[in-house]
Amino acid sequence: MLPHIDNSLKKRMFGFKGSNQKNLAMKKAILLFILFATTYSYSQIEERKGKLFFKIGSEYRITPFPFDMSKVDPQIPVDLEVQNSGVAFHYGFDYFITKNLSLGFNNSFRYDVLIRNVNEIDQENGFQKTDKTLIVGGHLYLDYHVKVFKNSELFGRLGYSLLNGGTEYMQKTTFYDNQGNISGYAYGSDNFEFYATNFAIGYKKGKVELLIGMYSSSTSPYFAETESLKIPYINITYTIGKMWK
Repeated sequence: MLPHIDNSLKKRMFGFKGSNQKNLAMKKAILLFILFATTYSYSQIEERKGKLFFKIGSEYRITPFPFDMSKVDPQIPVDLEVQNSGVAFHYGFDYFITKNLSLGFNNSFRYDVLIRNVNEIDQENGFQKTDKTLIVGGHLYLDYHVKVFKNSELFGRLGYSLLNGGTEYMQKTTFYDNQGNISGYAYGSDNFEFYATNFAIGYKKGKVELLIGMYSSSTSPYFAETESLKIPYINITYTIGKMWK
């Protein structure tokens, strides 16, 4: 005769077996989800190769790093710290040469100080009187992306920028003869444009990028002799989408 199995024991035995089956099914589901998420993320990275993306964003330029004030050209009619700091807006394009390497270009715009309040140009010597103007910049760069997180990346940037475009101003110089009488006038124009190396490190998640970087130049027009000008910045960019599929 077969031994009698208590009903409560049967429930425990079959319940234990059912619990194992549920746990196994849950583990399979989690594994499939992780595999799908990883594959999807990988697919998104793979798909950007050969694609052009349109972006918009904003940048805050922090006051330039300390420099030797004795080297500042006293004839420059502007406060270089004021002119080179503040908020800029930009739009641009990124083209992915490979899944990790992209070539980008953007235009930046700032409404900021052109020259300080000095003698007006109708005096014997002076500059045109202008408070603020639209200042533009052009930025060409390479980004290299490294996927170090599940759904995000780190990337490094190296580029070359033209800063302070659109800063042309007029100046007037008066000439005198030996007796101190005015012998003539000369009018000329100048600007505050300069080229700078652009390097940064960024964090990208989805369509949002956050960068911390710096513009560095030894050819800016603010100094009477060679001096390095460094402008740190924080940049946030949003990718609108691909220009074509």
